[in-house]
Amino acid sequence: MKIYIWFFCVAIGLTACTKESGALKTALQNNNPPVTARLPVQPALKRGVLYPTAGIQVMGVVKIIQQPSGLQVQLDSFSVSAGPDLKVYLSQAATPGNHLNLGNLQSNTGTQYYTIPAGTNLSAYPFVLIHCQQYNHLFSYASLQ
Repeated sequence: MKIYIWFFCVAIGLTACTKESGALKTALQNNNPPVTARLPVQPALKRGVLYPTAGIQVMGVVKIIQQPSGLQVQLDSFSVSAGPDLKVYLSQAATPGNHLNLGNLQSNTGTQYYTIPAGTNLSAYPFVLIHCQQYNHLFSYASLQ
């Protein structure tokens, strides 16, 4: 009985082996693990932490980054309570009023990007807001530094 178990284990071991690709085999032989491609991390020109208003849960960081296509607002490690008609604003104050609407919130969670119109004077807009336009309710704000 033991010999059957031994043959069974050897048979499984032989069938489980796969042939490595040439590049992977060479990298492993040279003790150099394969490198995966990564997108370059853009340094933040400005950044701020998102703070909630009453009854809202939020977390994340707002960054203003320079991309080849222009300036963007990045919501990083982001999550916010669900709500209708949520918008992302660049604002002159921590409340809506004099603001620039960057568009609909793409998702309640995850990293996301919003294009800042060319020619926008960032020093005139030191806040990023998450705002429910339909009910005029501020969900979150970040002061950009």
